[in-house]
Amino acid sequence: MDLSQVAMPWVVALFCAGFLFLFGGGHFLVDGSSLLARILGISPIVIGLTVVALGTSMPEFLVSMTAALKGQTDVALGNIIGSNVSNIGLILGVSALARPIAINAKLLKFDIPVVGASTLVFWLLCSNGLLGRLDGLVLFLGFLLYIFWVVRTARRDARDDDTREKQASQGTARIVRSVGFILLGFVGLKLGAEWVVDSATEISYRLGVPELILGLTVVALGTSLPELATSVVAALKREGDISIGNIIGSNLFNLMAIAGPTAMVKPLTVAPELNYNHLPILCGLTLFMFPLLKSGKKLTRAEGGVLMSLYFAIMLWWVFWPGGV
Repeated sequence: MDLSQVAMPWVVALFCAGFLFLFGGGHFLVDGSSLLARILGISPIVIGLTVVALGTSMPEFLVSMTAALKGQTDVALGNIIGSNVSNIGLILGVSALARPIAINAKLLKFDIPVVGASTLVFWLLCSNGLLGRLDGLVLFLGFLLYIFWVVRTARRDARDDDTREKQASQGTARIVRSVGFILLGFVGLKLGAEWVVDSATEISYRLGVPELILGLTVVALGTSLPELATSVVAALKREGDISIGNIIGSNLFNLMAIAGPTAMVKPLTVAPELNYNHLPILCGLTLFMFPLLKSGKKLTRAEGGVLMSLYFAIMLWWVFWPGGV
């Protein structure tokens, strides 16, 4: 979409509309996916780690893939890194402030360590200045192994086949409705992703803002809106497993199932400041999250406040010192 001849107010309006479509599309996709998963008898923690995380990560996937295909690799990578920082600092923080979140022991033993290891591996693969096709394949294979393990574990705890069969037979109309929500969500996400990338790029050109900073901050926050809405609502409804599972799962999706396929389609040039400023901050924040979640197996309001404070400090650092010290 060529916006070079469009008046600035309309470009900004398109930017805002893109966010609304991303948020709305993510909302429909999450509702439909979550309903379908519940009908099939999948546990809340698995819903959070897989179905909900996939649904809320679709904006990041579409924005990063669209940006990469348009040659805007700074937006693609900045969106992934910024979204993960937003998930941990802002979304996890706001969710804990809304209601303290109990942490599932299974997350502490497996999924959370996997997030830390994946973040470090992602930084290592980016360290040579290029996230190539082989690097993308490594990340995506890691994602497939993770999903295989989650599904295998879930099958041990799943309800018996007769129960699932009975639920499915009684919920045909609900299944049709959930699939309709999913399709509507994909349409909204696709349109929203294109509008956000095109308008954000045009705004950055006109204001002289580097695309990388725009991707790390505004675009990343916009594509994280579905995670924010889902996790906060889940926390308020005492669905802590869905809330924290959504955040952990989304970070894994971003690093492996979004960065991986994106790099496989089009290798991504990694800006130097990503390696010595932005990625170290993401790794540090991810590791800092571990003791907070492990302490008392609950994330308190005070700890949520600490995460939010760190998030805003990081945003200020990236805006005013984008290249680091």
